[in-house]
Amino acid sequence: MSQILYQFSGELFSPIEWCDPARQTTLVADSFRLENGLVVALERHLERFSDSVLSGTDITPNRLDAFLSALVSALPTEGSWFPRIEAVETPGGATLRYRERPAPPWSSEVVIARAPHDPRRFPHTKGPDLEALLALRTQVAPLGATEAIITTADDLLVEGAYSSLMIWLAGNDYPTVIPPTTPHLPGITEAVLTDYARSAGIPVVAEDVSVSDLEGAEVWILSALQGIRVATGFVEGPPLSMVPGRRELWQHQWLSLAQPIPTQP
Repeated sequence: MSQILYQFSGELFSPIEWCDPARQTTLVADSFRLENGLVVALERHLERFSDSVLSGTDITPNRLDAFLSALVSALPTEGSWFPRIEAVETPGGATLRYRERPAPPWSSEVVIARAPHDPRRFPHTKGPDLEALLALRTQVAPLGATEAIITTADDLLVEGAYSSLMIWLAGNDYPTVIPPTTPHLPGITEAVLTDYARSAGIPVVAEDVSVSDLEGAEVWILSALQGIRVATGFVEGPPLSMVPGRRELWQHQWLSLAQPIPTQP
């Protein structure tokens, strides 16, 4: 997937070679799908990014505000994109960057497998663990899986390498999500769908779910890139199910929340 990497000078973005040695360690990152200038929950993505940048880097609030203002002006308004914003470690301190990336095609299904281990060092911050999490996907790919699911030593579900989980346990007409007591990234898509559920009078339960609990369950893999994908299989896991039309209804509701890029963040 071709991309252009821009570095923020304090006033404007300047393109740089995305693979240059000065890239250094990613401290914070966030991404969102942009379709012809429309994006779901952009303010939540920018808020999550900002909170992590201000609490975990030496970037000042004024510099961050200037970056976000320049960003909303730089985002493309036509086409399908998956922009990434990031704070990276450099010898002179943390630096803000923006990656302009085309979005891959839409996908509605996924095959999952247990991740071979949990490499996360910062489970509540998106960014520093991204390369290690991508490696999990590479490790499960030979099994025919396209997403790796992190589990605890007790085989409780945590999250996907690049996704959150929403589960319709067998016999339940409401979804279950992973509780905040289990360290994992606060997913934006999960939060948006939880808000929708509650507005529709559908409870969302946060409780531990083990792999064995998934027998006959419908498992949703959530991300800002694809919205909702249904797990059609769990490699070396229990058989899953799917209620026809449910994912499509909720995916439509998620997409209906897309808003134009604001003139100010």
